[in-house]
Amino acid sequence: MQTVICNLKMTYEKLTYSRKDCNNYLYFSFHSDFFDTEVVTKELGLKPTSLIIKKDPVPKTSSWKYKIEAGNEIDLETPLKKLVEIFEPKIETINRLKKDLNLASRLQFVIDIDISPEASTPYFGLDKRTIDFLSNTATEVDFDLYKADSLGLLKNEQNCTQ
Repeated sequence: MQTVICNLKMTYEKLTYSRKDCNNYLYFSFHSDFFDTEVVTKELGLKPTSLIIKKDPVPKTSSWKYKIEAGNEIDLETPLKKLVEIFEPKIETINRLKKDLNLASRLQFVIDIDISPEASTPYFGLDKRTIDFLSNTATEVDFDLYKADSLGLLKNEQNCTQ
């Protein structure tokens, strides 16, 4: 019988510092290598808040995004509900666009967490309506988390900008 001893070494990545103030937002997006973003805009009847067109070497994909700002608000549930209200009536169109244009969709949260001990952390819930929308459109969810330094403690750190 042989005994094997394993040393487990766990590493944790530090959150990236974004800036001094919190700037929370979320967006719904379509992405793929190449696609006609004007078709998406026309079919949805919505103007995107940003477009990215794939180039070599970056960006690696094209995307159509509709962003809702939350700013320094810690309530991310309200803008999430607003986003679902905008896109929920368009589920059939979303699914058709995804199929016809070979697109993927994503709900992206970009959240700044203030390092101040006095600050509250952002919150949100995924209610049944939101979960149903995500499921019915096969939409991925992604979270980008950053630290914000409203106290100015880390102004000499190298990682303080986004």
